[in-house]
Amino acid sequence: MTTSPHRSVEGTRWTRQLVAAAGCALLGVLVHLTSRYLPVQLDAIGLGIGVIGAAFLLGWAADAGEAVFSGGLVLAVIALVTVLPEFVIEMRFAYSQQTQLVTANLTGATRLLLTGATALPLVIGFMARRRGRAATSFQLATTRRLELGILLIAACFAIQIVAFRALTLLDGVILVALYILYARRIRGTPEEEPATLGVPAGLVSLPRRYRGPAIAALILVAAVVVVAIANPFADALLASGTSLGMDPYYLIQSVVPVASEAPEFVVVAVLVANRRPAQGLAVFLASSVSQWTLAFGALPFAYLAGGGGTSIPLSAHEQLQVGFTIALTLFAVAALVTLRPERVDAALVAGLVAIQLIYPTAFVHVAATFVLVVFAITLLIDRRRAVRPLFRAVFGLSGWSR
Repeated sequence: MTTSPHRSVEGTRWTRQLVAAAGCALLGVLVHLTSRYLPVQLDAIGLGIGVIGAAFLLGWAADAGEAVFSGGLVLAVIALVTVLPEFVIEMRFAYSQQTQLVTANLTGATRLLLTGATALPLVIGFMARRRGRAATSFQLATTRRLELGILLIAACFAIQIVAFRALTLLDGVILVALYILYARRIRGTPEEEPATLGVPAGLVSLPRRYRGPAIAALILVAAVVVVAIANPFADALLASGTSLGMDPYYLIQSVVPVASEAPEFVVVAVLVANRRPAQGLAVFLASSVSQWTLAFGALPFAYLAGGGGTSIPLSAHEQLQVGFTIALTLFAVAALVTLRPERVDAALVAGLVAIQLIYPTAFVHVAATFVLVVFAITLLIDRRRAVRPLFRAVFGLSGWSR
């Protein structure tokens, strides 16, 4: 029996990608072990490469695990795995009582994911024009109402966190409970096949006796690497930025998420290139849910464990940042509630996010937040018939997919 050249090339390609990512992760570990002998800037670069490599390994293993394993507990573990780099950094800041940085990575990662989800039609339109084709629209599966419903509830609930300027243990309990509800509900919504391409597809193609252990081992090794180097990376990045006069909050909010969310964006890019944009957008939404519920909800517990009180106080600056993230979330839900993403909504959110990145002043944040909230409320009222199915999806009421 002979192996086709195409299959042989594909097998070589995914193994090379896996080895390259593992090499980057190993480089991060080596840099961590020798960091005392390295300049802090070189240390930050080496550890960043390691975080990116480990994040790719986690993302690939999670995608393959979703196709191989089943059950609500497994899906919950997979959701945790995909946000592990950010989770480790966020918990560290909360545990060490660095309240001025505790929301930086969380808001940055969530904004990045939701901006990518909402702006995806613009990317597809640009790619279509480059290829000389007419831009085509796409529709999300009805199962995506679950993620949209969870995001809507979490964003509305977070308004009182900003209003009272504190993230309490009770808030954490409610947000984590919302994540558990999500994990239980997603088990009953198998409308889409797992979007395994590239390395995840290669892992799934392994013989059955090796498939599960290989995926589990990959998750374990990558998780150990992340736990070992994620916090040193954040420290090195802060030290490098401070030496250059950069704002620490901006560094953690903007640079770390770009590195840790790289796997999701690569997976989405591959899916879009293979004309599966709806599944690519679903990747963004699932990761956003994990950030808003599990990661956000765990912060007060880490803060208490590190010797803090029962609530994390939020500064005025953090209020602005969390408020803008809430507004962006509400607008993303309103833009996607019909399950048909529109380019006009994508252009609005991309423009506002770009403006507040270029001009990160308090006035610009407040103005952008106000615009997003106004448009979100207007869209939700206009599309109110599409909102009710979101709550039916979350709470398992009959007829939720209609």
